[in-house]
Amino acid sequence: NLSLTKKFVSGYSIEKIAELYINILTQLINSSDLHLNQIDYLSAQEKQQLLVEFNNTAAAYPKDKTIVHLFEEQVAKTPNNIALTFEEKEFTYQQLNEKSNQLGDYLRKNYKIQSDDLVGIRLKRSEWLAIAVLGVLKSGGAYVPIDVEYPQERIDKIIADSNCKIVITEEEIKKFIIEEKNYNKKNLQIIHKPTDLAYVIYTSGSTGKPKGVMIEHAGMLNHMLAMIDQLKLN
Repeated sequence: NLSLTKKFVSGYSIEKIAELYINILTQLINSSDLHLNQIDYLSAQEKQQLLVEFNNTAAAYPKDKTIVHLFEEQVAKTPNNIALTFEEKEFTYQQLNEKSNQLGDYLRKNYKIQSDDLVGIRLKRSEWLAIAVLGVLKSGGAYVPIDVEYPQERIDKIIADSNCKIVITEEEIKKFIIEEKNYNKKNLQIIHKPTDLAYVIYTSGSTGKPKGVMIEHAGMLNHMLAMIDQLKLN
């Protein structure tokens, strides 16, 4: 098959092809009764890469922590670094942490949020979208992102299916802003575990009906740490 041959050869340098050719000839000379399908054209080093090194994807991550733990640890390390920027607004890690603590306290006291409770977030892209996500996680609940551009019928189905205790909208944020001075800026007691829900995201599914996918803190944290490692953000 010429196309397969071209595809195979294109991935190798001339030197590499020559090395493979010599390897095949050597095996044929040493074993004249060897069938073609028995020829091993990979070197010991290549086998090591393919079978061991390329499959060594295991990575350690803190199994006893959630994303809230790691965010608060980062706040302690770099409180004055910029953590969030939206248009002309900037928030340091300390400011973002305090604001999300207050929102988390607001949600707990007004809506009795507990671990695995679902809280919808229906906000336009702004600094409050990030604050709301952190606030929900700090309250102990799990967030459900709801795009403001969704048709009302789809929004209603998501809210009904998820049984959200509350949906954070622009109106809810305005209410919080009026009362925020009454809520604690300090870190809240973390009431959830790595096995508790972090968020539920709805996809259209094959039928077009919204279908919720549940993600735990452990899964979310593992994915984020893998991305940090891959992008060399440490």
